[in-house]
Amino acid sequence: MAKKKILLLSDDLRMASGIATMSKELVLGTVHKYDWFQVGAAINHPEAGKILDVSEDIRQNYGIQDANVKILPWNGYGNADLIRQLINSERPDAILHFTDPRYWTWLYDIEHEIRQNVPLLFYAIWDDLPDPMYNRNFYESCDWIGCISRQTYGIIKRIGARVDKPTWKPKADWQVSYVPHGINTDIYKPADVSDEFYKDVVGDKKYDFILYWSNRNIRRKQPSDVIYAYKLFCDRIGKEKADKFCY
Repeated sequence: MAKKKILLLSDDLRMASGIATMSKELVLGTVHKYDWFQVGAAINHPEAGKILDVSEDIRQNYGIQDANVKILPWNGYGNADLIRQLINSERPDAILHFTDPRYWTWLYDIEHEIRQNVPLLFYAIWDDLPDPMYNRNFYESCDWIGCISRQTYGIIKRIGARVDKPTWKPKADWQVSYVPHGINTDIYKPADVSDEFYKDVVGDKKYDFILYWSNRNIRRKQPSDVIYAYKLFCDRIGKEKADKFCY
């Protein structure tokens, strides 16, 4: 029986952003069950507009012989005309979008058109309280929502159950699911660090604890908060212990 095809809208899975990394894990973890076509978003994408078939790479590197994965690199997250074109040409069985809903306002504007033929799925995270009622229309426009965290699951379940307005219909239990994302533990795992590597990173001094933080140096990633938290941590444990810690 032919596999179902999913049209994925997210950061290009070959990139290094958090959304891209989890998109890759999602695709590789299910490529034996589904075929995938991704609109791979990026800012000023160097390969924009070229459809890339990465199926053979996945077959060779991951041993999934019936892998079928294509990527259409794109500047930004796409537009209504592109989705209409891909629905006609690729015939997806579902559309899955993944990241902040405000990047997809154009998608929600045509959800009534899309959902007549293709279900619209959303892999979501929203961990800030109070419950963001301003997202209610986004959530209502989706046939199914996968929640990355328990907090997100609680928020969307509560918002989805609201019937304050005549047009609001509560979501069925199956329409909101807790689907925590993770990483491939065969790839991301504790490693034996050689003395040479250790010396290249921190020099000759021996540390009891090394904190490593990897992220983009932009305001919304809050690097200054991380630095300040580490400073408070070191103040709390005292200078003698803190001298054996490295950031």
